Amino acid sequence: MATTVMVNEEEWTKIHASQFSLACGGLGLVFAGIGCFLSPGTPSGPGYLLGALGFMLIAVAIIAHVEHLSRRLGRPAVVFAIVSAVLLAVDNVPMALEPSRTADSGWIDYWNYVLAAAALCAAASVALAAMRKEARLVAHLAQGNSGAYAAEDFHTTVHASFFSLVTGALGFLLMAIGSLILIGGGGPAARLGWILQTISWVLIAVAIIAHLGHLSRSVGRLALVLAVIGLILNALATLPACIDPSGAGPIGPEVQWIAWGIADILGGISAALVAVRRRAQDAGRAVA
Repeated sequence: MATTVMVNEEEWTKIHASQFSLACGGLGLVFAGIGCFLSPGTPSGPGYLLGALGFMLIAVAIIAHVEHLSRRLGRPAVVFAIVSAVLLAVDNVPMALEPSRTADSGWIDYWNYVLAAAALCAAASVALAAMRKEARLVAHLAQGNSGAYAAEDFHTTVHASFFSLVTGALGFLLMAIGSLILIGGGGPAARLGWILQTISWVLIAVAIIAHLGHLSRSVGRLALVLAVIGLILNALATLPACIDPSGAGPIGPEVQWIAWGIADILGGISAALVAVRRRAQDAGRAVA
């Protein structure tokens, strides 16, 4: 039986993402948020262009952090995450080139197809991370090291709980199903499609909250709180469509886009707070 290895506080709280990765992710979310603010009411080419650029920056952020993420989550999970972000960028490109396409039912269907594909890739990414966690945990227990997994294999451990991972994967899966239902306008099932979208954001928020204890030790509680508020705003943004899928009610689609924009901006601020915390950690180690 192997001897348990103690992990010091510095390792538990260390932020592994580089300043470049955090800057790309934060800017990507801010650009996507500004793009949402430009989109309500009348179609905005610059708005969709900023959305495309924002999601491409998020993909770059993941790529810049790919080695550490691959050691922890596994390369396939990271590849699916990158593909998901790229698909979200691709989703915006046709509207950026010709904003009038937002009034074309064929292009709206394209939007939902690509969004569903992106959500499925995100679900696959989280599910693969859960499978990796299970495989490594089973292998660890087979060696007779019960209870020591997180410490002895710290740098390659998936620290999120199975509850958090399964909840997140289910959230993205429901998002994909909701998008597929909305293809062709959704018909009588349109309300169900939007309800699934709302539930999906709630589940993703729950997945983050369930992992709050570990994440807050490294990235900070305030950054996590802002990220969770953003996810809840995404859920609230879809509520009017659950009540009135036609969008003809007093709370129209414009409010949805604004809520999405605020949520993205909060995510960008969250990334900025993590970057500041990372810089403080670097400064502290330099002094030591």
